Amino acid sequence: MRTNPILFFVLVLSGIIHLRAQEPNSSFKRTDLGVSIQVYPAGIIPTVNLEHYLNESSSLLFRLGANFTDRQDFSDVNDMEEGEGFGGTIGFRKHFPSGKGKFVAGLNLDVWSLNIDWTEFLRETLDSPLTPVQGSTYILVLQPWLEGGYFLPIKNTRSQIGLTLGFGREINVITSGDEVAQGFIGSISLQYQFSL
Repeated sequence: MRTNPILFFVLVLSGIIHLRAQEPNSSFKRTDLGVSIQVYPAGIIPTVNLEHYLNESSSLLFRLGANFTDRQDFSDVNDMEEGEGFGGTIGFRKHFPSGKGKFVAGLNLDVWSLNIDWTEFLRETLDSPLTPVQGSTYILVLQPWLEGGYFLPIKNTRSQIGLTLGFGREINVITSGDEVAQGFIGSISLQYQFSL
């Protein structure tokens, strides 16, 4: 049975918003909506983001998006792997004002539902030609990762633009089909968001 990460994400988001609405002493209210493009060596992740502030120095981050991967020769399991899928992020950020903008540091957990097409080139004997063996594998990926970066407000608007770096690990928690790559991952993300 495949777990639906988008349904899981929506349920967790609803629970957090419900709990937050019941806090009587919260005077600081701010929610930002935005988009981001996260690039890593083997792919790209466009997302829609919602950042809900718990107070002036901390916030919860929620992302929904798509993950397009072309692992080229990065995989130590197959010669080629490429695929796509959907998922999202639940994260926590701390904000540190500095200059005209602010530094952010965060801890995130991504869940991605991916279909990966793979090719492995094999030869029966040392002298025989390479023969491609192909297949498709479904994976559910958990990806805990840390981020850090800087956001700068855009003059005369209620919006900001930011650049963050991320480092984490892909963990295939469900695999349906032959094994495909997993491991450590670094990324860079360009983000735009505006205050609702």
